[in-house]
Amino acid sequence: MSLELTSGAFATLVIGLAVVLPVATVVAWGRVRGGAVLRTGQRWLLVVAAQAAGILAVLVVINNQFGLYSGWDDLLGRTVQDSSAVVLTPQVRTGDPSSGSSGRPSSGGRAPTAAPVPWVNGLPAGFSAYDGNRTFLAMVAVPGSPSPMRLYVSLPPQYDQAAYAHKQFPVVELLHGYPGTPTTWFHAMDVRARLQAAMGAGATPFVLAVPQISVPGAPDLECTNLPQQPQVATFLTTEVHAILASHFRVRTDRAGWGLMGYSEGGYCAAALTLRHPELYAAGVDIAGYGQPLSAFFDRYPAQRAAGRLSVLLRGAPPVAIYASASAQDPQSSGALTALTHDVRPPTTVTTRLYAQGGHNTSDWSAQLPSDFQWLSGHLGGVVG
Repeated sequence: MSLELTSGAFATLVIGLAVVLPVATVVAWGRVRGGAVLRTGQRWLLVVAAQAAGILAVLVVINNQFGLYSGWDDLLGRTVQDSSAVVLTPQVRTGDPSSGSSGRPSSGGRAPTAAPVPWVNGLPAGFSAYDGNRTFLAMVAVPGSPSPMRLYVSLPPQYDQAAYAHKQFPVVELLHGYPGTPTTWFHAMDVRARLQAAMGAGATPFVLAVPQISVPGAPDLECTNLPQQPQVATFLTTEVHAILASHFRVRTDRAGWGLMGYSEGGYCAAALTLRHPELYAAGVDIAGYGQPLSAFFDRYPAQRAAGRLSVLLRGAPPVAIYASASAQDPQSSGALTALTHDVRPPTTVTTRLYAQGGHNTSDWSAQLPSDFQWLSGHLGGVVG
């Protein structure tokens, strides 16, 4: 049985080696055999092995804590895609809203849609089963990029219940950090269990859309459309909306869509909500920051300036933002102050500053039930 990079079994193995090998070094130190050179070589090998095991254990713990790499292929930079897999290219019926419009939405404005598609053998066409928890995976073509992006969709238990057979569900789009992968939401963030806990306390049953935000082989674009670069904002907004609307029973009005992200994904959630009030009614920014930080934006100073949340707030779009950070995380806590200073009606900003906590997934995961509760109060529920 292979050991996954982020599995508990692999973490236990490397931590166990980090404990056992130093003990074995001490025990074996005086028992090595052979000539002086051979004994010295064996002892050096013992020391190097013990130190390597300790370093590996630290790296594994850090990776599991921050969700930097989701698997061996991700760590090694390999893009894995079944040659028979379908790459979805949404044919959107409406204009592309992803260029950065901050115009006010019309009442009951609709998200981009595409023609409905059938389900085949219990799977939405073009999707594969990710695991046994009603979570599906599709590869989606990105404008301007030769590499498709992953999109995961996770359904709440109510989706398959008879009482909800003809209902449309609201959607929360989840954005991961950088470096990172969408599956961090399912593993380190444990988002499905957190949503279940929130629903037990009365929160809305949301469909979760979890797209990849970093384009393979491209620089860190921070969820923005930049000239001559993959149009990642178009993927995250127009394409994700169209695929969800055509493959699943979801609401297509703005009141039925929200964004949530952590770290870079937190900045993206706030920025995309402010840029696209015609698509999203609310956004949750977990430990994000106030502007694009990627060094690649040094080439695009105008886009970096336009991407500051303080600038986006000037448009006063009719959306709600919830931002949280830890006082021990200076960068993201500083962004909270800027948000409350620059907001103006009808935009609303709610902030929460935790006294303790680091910039890590274990702290963010613990906050998710209250984050879903907040979204439940600012998005529409199940309809139909």
